[in-house]
Amino acid sequence: MKRKATIAIIMALSLSGAAFAQSSTAKPDDVLAKVGDEVVTQADVDEVLAGVQPSQRAYLSTPEGKRELVEHISESKLFYLWGRDNKITETEKFKDAISQMEKRLVAALAMEKILSDVKVEDKEVQAFYDEHKAAFEVPESVKASHILIQVSKDAGNDLWNKAKKDLTALRKDILAGKVSFEDAAKDRSDCPSKADGGNLGFFTKGQMVPEFDEVAFSTKVGEISAPVKTQFGYHIVKVTDHKEASTRPFEEIKEELRQQLLQKKQMEVMKGYVEKLHKQYEVKILLPEKEAASSDKN
Repeated sequence: MKRKATIAIIMALSLSGAAFAQSSTAKPDDVLAKVGDEVVTQADVDEVLAGVQPSQRAYLSTPEGKRELVEHISESKLFYLWGRDNKITETEKFKDAISQMEKRLVAALAMEKILSDVKVEDKEVQAFYDEHKAAFEVPESVKASHILIQVSKDAGNDLWNKAKKDLTALRKDILAGKVSFEDAAKDRSDCPSKADGGNLGFFTKGQMVPEFDEVAFSTKVGEISAPVKTQFGYHIVKVTDHKEASTRPFEEIKEELRQQLLQKKQMEVMKGYVEKLHKQYEVKILLPEKEAASSDKN
């Protein structure tokens, strides 16, 4: 049976301390395997699943994947039992590692406690939105497709005129229903967008060259423009959608703004605590001062 993860990965994940939302049918204390006097529980499986990519999690949640995962966790338990019986926990290396882990955990929990009371009220979010409405404006945009016959900027008038003539004839065939715009783009366009029927997606004013912009924003949805000349050659443009300028509604971005404001508040609170703790506990940086900027050395 091919295994999807290594023992080392499982061992590393088992130390992560991550929490995972268990499935509705499995209980954390369900015993899935016995290894000596140790057991592998659903909680062990959930802990590992919390630290893997969604694609891996999908496989490891299948019956086959779950069994492989339990086998790997069982193997890590074997190493734990061997280490325990060989008194690894009594070595200085183990004690130093535990000490470092404890310091990191205490620091993390301390920061969590300090920030636990930081909240952002609805009225704060609303006030921020009202004061910064201009930042949430969505400019006018169009969705368009095009067919390009490319012409070198150094080409003579004959090539430019031929490109225009060819596109005029092609546009006539499209309007007559002899060929769809999308098929014509795939067959005739010199732009990479031809793979998607000439589709350029949505764009706002200023994203395209001026001549193309002017045509795209003045052509009605569903219509196909006459050939338009740009620095790239001649185009015909089909507008497939048009969105007027608007402002993103408050409800749409309320939670997004709340998170931004919360992060800002948390940074301010943390900065204040750092200043406070510097006064409470002496800090000495035993390294040279930062070098002055090169301009200050002259």
